[in-house]
Amino acid sequence: MRFQLLGPVEVSGDDGRPVALPGARARAILAMLLISRPNVVTASRLFETGHTAKDPVNALHVQIAKLRAALPEPRLISEQGGYRLITKPGEVDVDVFAEACAKGGAGLREALDTWRDPVDYEFAAAWRAELEELRLTALETVLEAEIEQGPQPIPELTGLVAQHPLRERLAELLMRALHAAGRKPEALVVFSELRERLADELGADPSPEIAALHLELLRDEPAKGNLPHPIGKLTGRDTELTDLRRLLAEHRLVTVTGPGGVGKTRTARELGHRLRDGYRDGAWMIELASLTRDGSVLDAVAATVLPDEGRASRDRLLSWLREREALLVLDNCEHVVDDAAEAVSLLLGRCPRLTVLATSREPLSIEGEHRFPLAPLALPDAMRLFRDRAPTIRGDDTALAQLCTRLDGLPLALELAAAGTRLFSLGEIESRLDGLANSARHAPARHHSLRSVLDWSHDLLPAAERRVFAGLSVFRDGCTFTDAERVCGADAAVLARLVDKSLVVPGRDGRFRLLETVRVYAESTADTTEFRSRHADVLLAFAHEVYAGLSSTRKDELLTRFLAELPNLRAVTTWLLDTRDTPRALALHGVLGYFWYVSGREAEGVQWLGRALAAFDAAPRPDCDGPLSLALSWYSYLGWMSGTLADPWQPASRVRSLYRTTSVPQEVRIALVAVAVVAVHLRPDEARTCLEETEQALAGIDHPWLRAMLDAVRSDLHRRAGDLEAAVRAATANLRYFEGIGDTFGVVYSELRLGDAEEHAGHRSRARERWTRARDAAGAGHSPIKRGYAELRLAYLDPSAADLAGLRATARELGAHDLAAAATNLLGLAHLERGEAEAAAACYRETAAEARALPVRTAVAAAHLGRAGDVARAVQRITDPLHLAALRVVLRDLAGMEEIRRTLPDQLSCTPLAALV
Repeated sequence: MRFQLLGPVEVSGDDGRPVALPGARARAILAMLLISRPNVVTASRLFETGHTAKDPVNALHVQIAKLRAALPEPRLISEQGGYRLITKPGEVDVDVFAEACAKGGAGLREALDTWRDPVDYEFAAAWRAELEELRLTALETVLEAEIEQGPQPIPELTGLVAQHPLRERLAELLMRALHAAGRKPEALVVFSELRERLADELGADPSPEIAALHLELLRDEPAKGNLPHPIGKLTGRDTELTDLRRLLAEHRLVTVTGPGGVGKTRTARELGHRLRDGYRDGAWMIELASLTRDGSVLDAVAATVLPDEGRASRDRLLSWLREREALLVLDNCEHVVDDAAEAVSLLLGRCPRLTVLATSREPLSIEGEHRFPLAPLALPDAMRLFRDRAPTIRGDDTALAQLCTRLDGLPLALELAAAGTRLFSLGEIESRLDGLANSARHAPARHHSLRSVLDWSHDLLPAAERRVFAGLSVFRDGCTFTDAERVCGADAAVLARLVDKSLVVPGRDGRFRLLETVRVYAESTADTTEFRSRHADVLLAFAHEVYAGLSSTRKDELLTRFLAELPNLRAVTTWLLDTRDTPRALALHGVLGYFWYVSGREAEGVQWLGRALAAFDAAPRPDCDGPLSLALSWYSYLGWMSGTLADPWQPASRVRSLYRTTSVPQEVRIALVAVAVVAVHLRPDEARTCLEETEQALAGIDHPWLRAMLDAVRSDLHRRAGDLEAAVRAATANLRYFEGIGDTFGVVYSELRLGDAEEHAGHRSRARERWTRARDAAGAGHSPIKRGYAELRLAYLDPSAADLAGLRATARELGAHDLAAAATNLLGLAHLERGEAEAAAACYRETAAEARALPVRTAVAAAHLGRAGDVARAVQRITDPLHLAALRVVLRDLAGMEEIRRTLPDQLSCTPLAALV
């Protein structure tokens, strides 16, 4: 079975079919049981799911019985004191999401893209807050990695900072991304605005970490080590700092231990800063919080101290540290404690002048370790910290002492509670924010305290403002004023009043946003079905505007708007699928298919199109041939491009069948263009027939953009027939059209194709010129995957002069499996030219194991490894005659490949380009 808590409560059987649940009360009971696993839930707690019956105990028993009858397997069991739900690993969607977040790595971004808002019951408030914090923390981890690898995720971070204006980690990441992109003045503005918001809304200063980053940007000068300069005084730790300084003078490994929130990191950073000048080679902070449980601590150390060397080898790291006199601060070791212990033992054993200061909730338990337990703050220090963070506090010492005692003297809990003093007195905080002491241990306190603040604000709103406030909750990452007006009837005056009341945040990009916690609250204040339907209509209208603009000079502007609306697009699609509104879901993604391609998000486009098509096929609707054909055609094309579909021809074949049987051929015929494109590569024997069918179907249609795409198909067909002059002519016509309408992406697309034809004809200098233009245009037009293919083609001309390792890393970051595989093969070739046989073999082994790239990439890799059997199997999967001919050239000089080479067609004379790039 599969249980869903992200989105509405749903259950599906092993066959994927939904289980009919008995009603709203039963869903609430099921949600409570799922959230409470593996614990027993008492009957008194289950009463919190709501009851109005005269006999609530009997009513609960009836609901339990109905729920048991609905579940396909006996999972709901009675135990002493209540009930317990039994689930298996991987059956509950929130468990899958949390596991993906814990693992991190390449799949983390994909897991985040599947996020939907969890069920919203009053008893689930703390659980929802924990999930949201988990999501944001994971998102910060992904974005931090993207900043290190490039390109910089500046637009996404800008939007997140607008959603979470008080979340300092996001502001810090945006500052780092802007600085890495050479936009230092903007990074400084981000800090200035954050400082103003913290002062105005919380009466607080920026954290020492982000303030140190600000100072670092101002100084903009390298320093030994990487420890930030602390801003402000560390409260209440003078004795501990003195003791730790003495211990580090006597021991080479000291581990600061203590519970979460006690201040281990802040204390270690302060100590490292005070001691940095005593170490000739500085002090280095190694942050392990974002490291997955199966990650390598040694890799994290190398990435910090040798940032310019990529994933430095263990020997290289030890060699660099062996003669260094440095302090390593290993922060947050608890989730990788075994690996940290092994790494520290190795480092201290091989590097005699190295000292390690670790922070962890548990000791490393290795020889030579000296453990230093860090206790919560004593009451006087706790009160002093609270007053430092809340200088305008209202209340006497007795009330403050009572609150600080209740919060156990944990610095994190104290700082979170202090944020509420701008609105309430100490007594009001304690009465309104009940449970704050516990929430500080599990999630940011504002996630629990905000409800009472918002209840108060919401009660004061007039009816018109309440309606707009609720309506705005359906938007993700904000909206334009026009869309707010269309969806929830917002006029300028109402929106301005909501801005004045700090419920709506206006952005510099002209969009209006609700903070995410505020948005979740607003969503709970009214039935949003009407708003969601209007929101879907607004996005459909935008999609049709985008489609109409394909052949206009507005294409780049529309792409920018498409990217801005991506969060809304995902939210609307999810709602349409949840409500079984498949016609609108198909229509939405069918007309936006090209923009999934242009933006380099083919894999995500396939995911949404696949879900919409599966939902439609499960319950077909009449009069949907037009939207269905467009969705199928883009599903086929994007699935082939991204390598995410096992059989991309199947949806293309459905389009052809649909055109022959539909009663509205004028609505289906435009989808045939994508079928013709895919046929060239997957069904070469049928490609010319597909092209002729498409040309006949489009006869009489005045649509220059579609006809330009047919020029591209003709160029590909001519090239595969060996008529290179005709291929160049068709590609040139294709290019001239896109140049004429100012379509940047179309120009990139055309220059690549034209360069390929020129190279095939033996004109390498012309090809270089075309590919260089494609690379530059792709960079200007924000087309990262096409830019990657352009760089790969240039690297094909001179592998030794290219940054193939960097290109491979970028491709992996983009989820472009074929691009990564081709880059890895070329990197292997470069290693071979330098006589580095083992490094080359490692590259080829990597590509040979990649199932999501074009099969010709696997064949090339297997051939270099001498695996004739693997080459033969890969050849059986290659349908493109150009790929087969290019592979024949590659195999020419490789030993042991003669027999396979003889089986490949020799009618087409070409270069290795198509096999390698």
